[in-house]
Amino acid sequence: MATSAVPVDNEAQPDWLACVRALGPMIDAEAAANESASKLSPKVVAALDRAGIFGLMAPRAVGGGEAHPLALLDVIAELSYWDGSAGWYAHAVMTGGAVAGAFLGDRAVAAIFPQGRFLHAAGQAAPTGKAVREGEGYRITGRFSFGSGSPNAQWIVGGYVLHEGGKPVIGPHGQPVMLIGLAPRDTVEFLGNWDVLGLRGTGSYDFAVSEQVLHADFFHDTSAPREPRGGALYRMGFMAMPCISHGAFAVGAARRMLDEWLKFMRAKPREGGRPGSEMQTFQRDFAALTAELHAAEAYLRQTFARLFDAAAAGEPITTEMQLDGRLATSHAYVVAVRIAQAAYSSSMTHGLRNGTVIQRCFRDINAGNAHFLTAEQSLIDAGKVLAGIEGAAVVF
Repeated sequence: MATSAVPVDNEAQPDWLACVRALGPMIDAEAAANESASKLSPKVVAALDRAGIFGLMAPRAVGGGEAHPLALLDVIAELSYWDGSAGWYAHAVMTGGAVAGAFLGDRAVAAIFPQGRFLHAAGQAAPTGKAVREGEGYRITGRFSFGSGSPNAQWIVGGYVLHEGGKPVIGPHGQPVMLIGLAPRDTVEFLGNWDVLGLRGTGSYDFAVSEQVLHADFFHDTSAPREPRGGALYRMGFMAMPCISHGAFAVGAARRMLDEWLKFMRAKPREGGRPGSEMQTFQRDFAALTAELHAAEAYLRQTFARLFDAAAAGEPITTEMQLDGRLATSHAYVVAVRIAQAAYSSSMTHGLRNGTVIQRCFRDINAGNAHFLTAEQSLIDAGKVLAGIEGAAVVF
């Protein structure tokens, strides 16, 4: 298991990384059961909840950890090392806690963080729902896919396009106004439909939110956000936290793939009965891909440390910083996919079989790379900016 590339000063915060490492073997042992159940085992969820891991992105003001970005990278990467589904599930719930604690109104915080205890929020913020202003709140309804982390969430995240007079409301930047709202679990119907190639244990079910009216405190208006509770973590840019967590998943899952690849090659005889790890072609490829992963992680860590420091100092978040935020995250996946493909290909029929960690990592990494935040279009958008295409921009 690889260690962090850069030492982190977490301002005397708890050693969450050590806690997750201690839980790692148990999480690893539950991974197969998570896949067949299509959600994390109650044992894993309870252990992470007791350790406060799900609340690491939430503000301290509501009882969360408000962890430094580098601590978040460490913890999510470590979870993803032991089980990609555990890392993905946890970062989805962490992000829900950040949105709820930092950007929602007081009524919502009182409901979602009673006495400083995070009741868990997760879902899907893609704007496939509809909202209409009504009194002090919004009437909402919608159907969503990919509700990662939702099996144990008491509050379900959804993205809603604001409508007026039957038409979308256009915001100051010429785009429809999108609200991120949290609905109580008992008003949501879970529709299943999580029969997938990878990240099977994340419980990313489709779901439908019943028509209802919720107070405006339960919504984050992305076109006119409230001043966030908490500090620099929430001033880096709204997309900074999901970029941190997605990039960390890629790093952790790729670390595990490298370790499993080496383990396999040491045990598998090649010509003359010598282990595959003594083949120079393997040594060359393994060294090059290890270096690529270290470089990708360093870019990720440098980028978000810089963003955090700028936000903490009250400095503007520049277009260059925003571009690095998206590009560093996408690049982590470019490297992780290369590692996954190389290890899977050279493992021959071993990786083909269900139950092997190499196959699981291969599936999880490729499933994670399908996310809009890191997929090919994200690289194309960044490339347009780098190429100076008129009107090009990255969402951050």
